[in-house]
Parts: sequence; C-alpha cells; structure tokens
Amino acid sequence: MRRRWVIYLVIGIVFGAIDFFYLGFLYKLAGPQVLFASFPAGRFLLWLVLNVGIWLVPVIPIALYEARLSRSRLRSAVASLCTWCAAIVAYYLTNVVQLAFIGLPARPEMHISNHNAPYFWRNWASVLRGDILGGITEWIMVAVVGGAIIGFLTGSILLRLKPSRAA
Repeated sequence: MRRRWVIYLVIGIVFGAIDFFYLGFLYKLAGPQVLFASFPAGRFLLWLVLNVGIWLVPVIPIALYEARLSRSRLRSAVASLCTWCAAIVAYYLTNVVQLAFIGLPARPEMHISNHNAPYFWRNWASVLRGDILGGITEWIMVAVVGGAIIGFLTGSILLRLKPSRAA
C-alpha cells in the first residue's frame, strides 16, 4: 500500500514540474491570440480546457486505480488531493529552480550568478514569501478541495458502475 502512495506523490511531483513549462508552451502556442484579441468563445473554451483540464490527467487514473484497489471513495479522494498537492509544491519549486539556476530574461537579478548584488537576498526573500509561498498557499486549498471532490466523484462512479464481487 505505501508503495502506491509514494508513486502517487511522484506522479504529482513530475506533473507539477512539467505543468510549469507546459503553461509557457501553451501561452506561446495560443495565449496572446486567444486571451487578448477578439475571438470566438470556442477558442477561449479550448484554451481553458487545455490550461485547467490538464490537471485531470494525473488524478483521474489515480482515483480510478485507488478506488479499484481499496474499494473506497475516501481513499480515492485522498489519493487525488495528495497528488494535486504534490503537483502544486513541485510547480512552485520548479519556478524557484528556473529563477535561480536557469534564469529568465525579465528577472536577471534573481539568477544565482548575481548573489553578490546588494539586494539579491532581499529580492529572494520577497519572491519566496510572496510568489512562491503565497502561490503554494493559495493553490493548495484548490488542490485539497478540488482533488478531494474529483477523487471522490471518480471513485463513486467507478464503485457504482463496478459493484463489489461479493455482492
């Protein structure tokens, strides 16, 4: 049992890191044209599904798998919310890695090569407090509530469609 929960967390971590870069790719692909131009509602809906709907990709299979093994809607919900929470933390830690080690043209002062600059550590304290911890705090609530709802509903549907063999 413990092994599969570790796997759920690893899936969340990998997904969160990939999603950080996926959003940049999605924005380059269709962001400005879809968000800031006059556009049909269908294109916006497609962008929304690609942006938000992607978060269902890791949790639906995990919720189904956990419900099938444990026969529990609650465990399915907990598996989903844990996966999403791990993804949120990994998403923001990927942001830290990008700022500190990869670098961004718009934020060169955050790169570790500028560690001797007079305000480097103050800038990092501000970014960590506001952007990173603030983002994790804000989105972890969505992960807990949304993950629990998605996992519980997915587990409920599976358990309703596939009743126990003993029944």
